[in-house]
Amino acid sequence: MKNKTGLKFNYTFLLLGFLVAILIVFTIAKPTMLWAPDTWKAMAIQFPEFGVFTLGVMLCFIIGCIDVSFVALGNFASILAALLMRTVTDGTLPESDTGLIVLLAILLALVVGGLGGLLNGSLISRLGIPPILATLATQMVFRGLSIALTRGDAVTGIPEIYGEIGHIYLLGIIPVPMLIFLIVFAICAFLLKCTTYGKKLYMIGSNPKAARFSAINVTRMINVTFVINGVIAALSALLMVNTYNSAKADFGSSYLMRCILILVLAGVLPDGGMGKILDVLISIVTIQIIASCVNMFPELNTYYSSLISAALLLITLMMTSYLFNPERKVRRAEKKEELPKESA
Repeated sequence: MKNKTGLKFNYTFLLLGFLVAILIVFTIAKPTMLWAPDTWKAMAIQFPEFGVFTLGVMLCFIIGCIDVSFVALGNFASILAALLMRTVTDGTLPESDTGLIVLLAILLALVVGGLGGLLNGSLISRLGIPPILATLATQMVFRGLSIALTRGDAVTGIPEIYGEIGHIYLLGIIPVPMLIFLIVFAICAFLLKCTTYGKKLYMIGSNPKAARFSAINVTRMINVTFVINGVIAALSALLMVNTYNSAKADFGSSYLMRCILILVLAGVLPDGGMGKILDVLISIVTIQIIASCVNMFPELNTYYSSLISAALLLITLMMTSYLFNPERKVRRAEKKEELPKESA
């Protein structure tokens, strides 16, 4: 990869260097707290929530679309699942059906997530609405539906069997949420590297006009990508239900900016056509370490934490703009050209 000075560089090594620098700084500042086993155990449970969200949004970024509705869609899907699961604890359905109801609730959430993603994709690909406007509108719709269903309250009464899932450790060291993240990561990596879907995804993001002339069904690809993103968003929200033992319309409200920060840091830009999933993994770990280490300083309250995240996002945007500026200019120029209409 080349930056605008024409010098070749390996962005993955740059990210690894940044991660090592972060570890060195916080090792000096809080050595006993950073390397305590409980700290890393907590990280392994915390980062899968926004990590899974990020993997879905990554696919949208690569194809050249930005999605700001994924958290709201995930919460809406998880609220429906929680309401279904609550029918067991409130006596509406017999406790003997708990396992079946939990399974049906999970499937319901994934289906709702996929349908919500299809709505986003259709608004963008068929009606031609800019992605950020389309997903901003659906974000308000999903959030409004969630609040209408719950009146803004949390949906409680989740069966114990569902809450216990998050406390299961594979081989005694890998919690189930992290295992789910690793599975989703492996699936996304396979799709991007080993399938024609991944090749088409990068081609559309790099040059949608050329992709259409190459007989790629761009409309279908956008729809499929947003469906996958919706399913992943619902899965991530189900992890939050497991963590908090409830579902609510405003859960994960900070994850929108965090996911975008991770993707920008990883070099996955909304212009499309670029970014590696390995860099996304490194960025997820880096942001989680920063968030956990900031919490080790009592004087840095929630307000300072938000300020740090915002400052880091701004710095990252400036850095990536410097490194990838020429490629982005070419893509913007190509996307401004009139695209030929695609047959249905």
